[in-house]
Amino acid sequence: MTVEAENVVPNSCPSLGPETKLNSTDSQQNSQTSSDSKLGSQTSSDSEHTDSSIDSESQQFVVRNSKVQECMSNREGWYSKSKNYWKEVPSTVDGMLGGYGSLTQSDLLSSAQFLAKLFTGLNTERALDCGAGIGRVTKGLLLNIFDQVEMIDTCQEHLESAREYLGEKMFARVPAQHCCGLEDFHPEPNTYDLVWIQWVIIYLSDYDFIALLARFKKSLKKDGYIVVKDNVTKTGCELDDKDSSVTRSDYQLKQIFKRAGLELIVDSYQKDFPRELYKVKYYALR
Repeated sequence: MTVEAENVVPNSCPSLGPETKLNSTDSQQNSQTSSDSKLGSQTSSDSEHTDSSIDSESQQFVVRNSKVQECMSNREGWYSKSKNYWKEVPSTVDGMLGGYGSLTQSDLLSSAQFLAKLFTGLNTERALDCGAGIGRVTKGLLLNIFDQVEMIDTCQEHLESAREYLGEKMFARVPAQHCCGLEDFHPEPNTYDLVWIQWVIIYLSDYDFIALLARFKKSLKKDGYIVVKDNVTKTGCELDDKDSSVTRSDYQLKQIFKRAGLELIVDSYQKDFPRELYKVKYYALR
């Protein structure tokens, strides 16, 4: 199912791979914070500080924060920091959610309700779980709807925990695990009915995020969807230099979707999360 076979582990193989983090941030420690698979607490942002030397129509950046642009420009450093961070995270639900494991049921229920809005005409043969981790979303959501679910994550240790976490019966419906960064993932066309991307886009540079979405658009089957679920800031972006993650605003995300050639079908907010955390929003795209 993938272009790079060395990054695929069929489910018949004993070793496999992670998810994302729901993490509160030390908001008073760093005025530029954020998180992906992490639910970060909101902080004030200096994201309105822009670099006037960067053209507003630049294809490389959507975020206007010059420090974030500088960090993203160092591609090797940007991605190695987040990968190293996730290698130290425990392969547990609590680890995947940055200490907010108690929110998993609320998260999964809300996601199921959002997917219900897309059921008309949605085929349920195969989905892809991006930033899958140990398979929290694969198990609690996607395998309850789709016949098969592929998993992709950068952390081999988390993916290897999926067999035990899912159980043999569910794991038999995972035809492949891809251990690589999304920035390097090249799916084949006409492959997926749903691409689910939750709490992981914060680790992508603007350029790689746009390019990835364009590739995922080609990978969709007829009537398929890309769903992005992630934290959003009130305005601008917020950088967490500890793990090279950037939380974007709703406006910035929609600009990225537009540049990738995607149409926004429906969007909505996650409900019943603690008020101190970022707002979490869903986007269904195709």
